[in-house]
Parts: sequence; structure tokens; C-alpha cells
Amino acid sequence: MWALFAYSQDNLYTSKNIPEDLLKSANSVLRFEKHTIDIPNSSTIKTAHKRVVTVLNKRGNRDVEAYMYYDDVTRIKNASVVIYDDSGKEVKKYKQRDFKDVSAADGISLYIDTRLLYLDFTPTSYPYTVVVESEITSKNTASIPSFYANEGYYSSTEEKIFEINYADEVNLKHKMYGDYNRIKVEESQNSLRLVIKNSPSLVPEDYSPGFRNIVGRVAIALNDFHLEGLDGDARDWRVFGQWMNENLLQGAQDLPEETITQAKELVKDIKDPIAKAKIIYDFVQNKTRYISVQVGIGGWKPMLASQVDELGYGDCKALTNYTKSLLEAVGVPSYYTILYGSRDKRDIEDDFTAIQGNHAILSVPTDDDYVWLECTDQEVPFGFIAGFTDDRDVLVVKPDGGKIVHTKKYTTQDNYQIMNGSFTIDASGNAQGGVSIKSGGLQYAGKYRLVAENQDDKKKYYYKFWNYLNNVSLTNINILNNRDEAITTENIELEVENYASFAGDEMLVSLNLFNRYTALPDRVKNRMFEVEISRGFKDEETIEINLPDGFEVVSVPKGEQLKSPFGTYSYSIKEVENSKIIYKRSFIFNEGTYSKENYAKLRSFIRSVIRNDQQKIVIKKQ
Repeated sequence: MWALFAYSQDNLYTSKNIPEDLLKSANSVLRFEKHTIDIPNSSTIKTAHKRVVTVLNKRGNRDVEAYMYYDDVTRIKNASVVIYDDSGKEVKKYKQRDFKDVSAADGISLYIDTRLLYLDFTPTSYPYTVVVESEITSKNTASIPSFYANEGYYSSTEEKIFEINYADEVNLKHKMYGDYNRIKVEESQNSLRLVIKNSPSLVPEDYSPGFRNIVGRVAIALNDFHLEGLDGDARDWRVFGQWMNENLLQGAQDLPEETITQAKELVKDIKDPIAKAKIIYDFVQNKTRYISVQVGIGGWKPMLASQVDELGYGDCKALTNYTKSLLEAVGVPSYYTILYGSRDKRDIEDDFTAIQGNHAILSVPTDDDYVWLECTDQEVPFGFIAGFTDDRDVLVVKPDGGKIVHTKKYTTQDNYQIMNGSFTIDASGNAQGGVSIKSGGLQYAGKYRLVAENQDDKKKYYYKFWNYLNNVSLTNINILNNRDEAITTENIELEVENYASFAGDEMLVSLNLFNRYTALPDRVKNRMFEVEISRGFKDEETIEINLPDGFEVVSVPKGEQLKSPFGTYSYSIKEVENSKIIYKRSFIFNEGTYSKENYAKLRSFIRSVIRNDQQKIVIKKQ
């Protein structure tokens, strides 16, 4: 009997035994979890796993985790699940033969050699408790699961244990991250024991760091590991990169002579290596398409370049390797690069050498930096990486070993949006006008794909963009994509019925038709986490407002200038003549990290921006 559950067997799993502080803001409670991990040598890992989860509501169903992955070198036995109702009474028991066994294909993969064993269970009432048990043996030791104090947001932990026992020859290492102070660590010569007890749920907060940077966690790995029949070395990044180059990349750049000749012909009159790289990049984009292929060395070894050349498709590894092979054929050096691709910036942890990352790109060296190439997307411009692989530590794999390098950072000034437009108000308060929107950096990243969308999807995008406008009709949409400079220019014409409002004989006209900021972060009484603005931006607008004939201006706001550590905001109004006004606006939002005590000031700054974006002029008939 676990010390945690000092109750009779009849009510062992009732939710009424959960401490009150673990129920607060929780969709589920991890009642007990224990991984007993034995590593007898660098090529074998055995795990006995028991997991008890009480699901409090429908949103907590995703925390059950009654599933396991396996493949040719990973075997599952004695998998079972038992379901208990709220009173702790057993409802249903499942053995391994009751699990569904399917391919782990994700819907976009051409082929994947991993399979998924999972239980298909639909609860009829809440709360309920699930006990999952399994034994797993694998010959791959390259990836050992990390220990997390909490599973995710809105999930609390009552007790969780990792017990790792390993032989003398095994070089186990671990590293603590995040808020790890409550994780108990017990080490001896051949064992590591990690324990967390009574960890309340974490609630996401606006403008906070990512979950991995908040939660207490312990990364675990082996210096000498085994991956799909290969012995690996992860003592440091140089050695690990050298292993990758020699075992995963070498021999994969086999291009047909015909393709090599074609590539050389494309760049025959070009001297500049970056100009050559751009021509080859465009060639790859026109010839290939992305399809995930998770086979080979744990999904880490790329397809042969000759296969990609023949088939015209590949995953990120394959297309990166194919581009690298073509560049090598025309004398341009480049390096295979591993990283975490995501909208949230996530670094390869440079102080903990292990298999990391979920994506591959290519780095082309310049005199003092790199040009970064996203090889898996036919629409991404040459050297453009904003929004998915920018501003993070990555592993560049060179022939002499690996090196941690930081990718391009897009500054606040880089992430710009400039609007120039006009609109006319008629005597009934309707608005008609147009705007030209020029975007770069991260703001370009959110728009260049619009060019290929059909008209209906484009309209959906702009209706969402202008969701603060009622009765809006889009009369013309024209989007230009300058791929060479990574700039979009949107030319939009629209009409807004009843845009202005009336108070007696006075008409109230909102100055900011085209770009109001509306995202006010939630009020938080007791902020838990520091404030993080992960990316900055700059918006500027110049808008001409034409008033209806026969109307005169009664009152005009005086304008505003706001300055704070988080950015600046200003708007001004210039009355050119009695029927025409020029409205100018500038909003700069700075990237940065601040103490949690600054959250109220950030919220106040944003609230002031929102309020000023709603300013109106008052006019009436002469």
C-alpha cells in the first residue's frame, strides 16, 4: 500500500480524498505516478509504470494518457487500465488485448513505423479515476522522459516518483529547470530518485513565459546511448554533432549526375555564394513538397537525396539534406541544423547535451553570420524564418562537430505594419474607403500565405481582423507578395453600414476604422509568473477622413502620447479643411521580460491604447 493512500481499499480512489488545494483550478489530479526505470546497459531500458489520474471534468479527459507507443525495438507487455467511479468503486477493467492497436501516422505523414496502443474509453460521469499500468522494454536509450512536477496547465500532482537504477557502465546525467525547488532529488552511485508531492495546478496567465520555463522539471539522458542499432555519444555538443554527421548525414547526399549538371547550369554565371544558394533554394521549392516520413533511425536519419530527387517529396530532414546536397554540388557550404520549430521560442538547451529538437533547417555561413533556410515550405521566402524558427538556440552540425548557434532575431522595428488609407462618411453615418497595408517581419509571416487563398478564405481573414466593425462589406481585395524583400502589400476596399452613431443632431465618428487594438489581458489579483512580451511590433497609420457635405466639426480629441517600458503610443489629428481630417497613429510594443509586479502597469498601458483607439470626433449639420 502506498503511504499516500492510507485508506481502505473500498474508498482508495474516491475523489473525496484529494486535498482541497489540489482541486483548485484543476481539471484533473495526478493522484500517483511511479516510473521504475532500469538501465542495465547503454542499449537497454526497462520501465514499469503505474499512473493514477482522477478526472474532474470533461476538459480533464486529455490527461488520462491511456496510451503507449511501440516499434520494432520497443515492446509493451502487461498493459492494463481500471476505471473507478467517484466513490472509488471499480467500473471497468481492461487488459492489453482490449486496447486498440493502430499506426501512429499523424494524417500528414507518408509513412511512419511507430504504432500506438490506446484505450478507447468514453466516461459517463465525473469525477472518475483511471489506473494505468504497463511494462515497456526498449533497445533505444537516446530519449528518456523528463520529470515534470505538473503535467500541464489545470492539472495538479499529489505524488509522482521516478526511480532510475543503472549499471556502473551507464553514464546517467540530469539537469534541473524551472521552478524545481520542491522536487526532492536523491542520488547514489547507481540510482536517481525524483519525488514531487502536492503540487497545485498551474493556471496560464497572459504575457507569461512558456509552460516549460515555469514548471519544475528534470531533464534526464545518457552520455553513451543507443539508437536503432547505433551507439551514440552525447558528452558534449561538439562530439554529439560529430556523431550525427558521421552516422546520420554522411552518405545521404547522393545526387544523380543529371541533377548535379542541372544545378551547376542554373548558377553557372553566378559568383556570389548567397546568390547561388537562393537559386538552388528556389529550384528545391519548385521541385519538391513536404510530406512527413518518420522512419529510419528513430525518425532522425534523412532520406537519401537521390530518393527526394526522384520522388519530389520529403520531410524536413529529407528536404534540408536535399538542399544541402545541391548546394554542395555547386560549391556552396551549408550545415544541417536541428532545432525546436514552434511559434513559441524554444531553445536547444545548450547546457544539457542530448537528443533534442523536432525540426531541421539549413544554415548557410556568411562572413560573420548565417542565412537560415526553411526547406520544407514552398511559400517561405529565401532566408526568412520569422514566427517558427527565429530567435532561438539551435544545433548546427558541422563536419568537425556540433555547435550551438542563435538564429536570426526579428526586432520590433522589423515586425512592422504601415497603413495608408482614407474613408468617407455620408450623411447617414455610413463609411466607404480603402487602405493599403505594408507588412514586414513577423507581421509578414502572418500574411504572405493569404496570396494563395481563395476569395472566401481571404474575406474570412479580414472579417476576423476587423471583428470590431459591424455591417462591414469587403468590395475589393488585392494582395501582393514581394518574396525577394519579404513584404506583403494588401489593398482593401470596404464599406461599413452605420459606422457612425448619433446623439440627437450630432454624429459621432470613430477616428480609427482600420486598426484598433482590442486584446486587453485578463485582470489577475495575485500574479504568479513574470511578464514576458515574446515579440515586439510597430504599427503606423496615416488615414484621411472625409466628412459629409454640409457638416461641421463640433469637437475633436486633442490627441495623445503614451510612454512606458512596454512601448509607446501616439495619435494626432490635423484638420486640413472643414470637411477633411488627417488621423495619424503609432503603436510600438516592445519585446522584453519584466517582474510580475509590472503586470498591472502593462495592463494599464494596453487599456490606455484600447481607449485611445476608440476616440471619436463629433460633427453636426451646419
